[in-house]
Amino acid sequence: MAESIYSWIQNLACFFILASAVMHFLPENSYKKYVQFYMGLLLILVILSPVFQFTGLEDKIQGFVREFQDTQTQREEWEKKAEDWEATWEASGEEAIKGQEVTP
Repeated sequence: MAESIYSWIQNLACFFILASAVMHFLPENSYKKYVQFYMGLLLILVILSPVFQFTGLEDKIQGFVREFQDTQTQREEWEKKAEDWEATWEASGEEAIKGQEVTP
């Protein structure tokens, strides 16, 4: 229990150091309000992380993230297949007839 509290305090300290460094290196007021908004959202997540761990929500969130990453990977694979198919179709020299369905 004491280790988890110590880890949480370390995370908060690192967050505040990172946030102050980012705010220091920003150009004059151009993106300051947007960065502050997103840093606020991250602060909420850092503060609520112990609650996520105790209630088991952290595992569900990680599951959603993994599912999203798998979806992204599948999309990239399909895009690659589509590009390959299009390249082979263009290389064959066939032209599509207007109104004709083209099946891959």
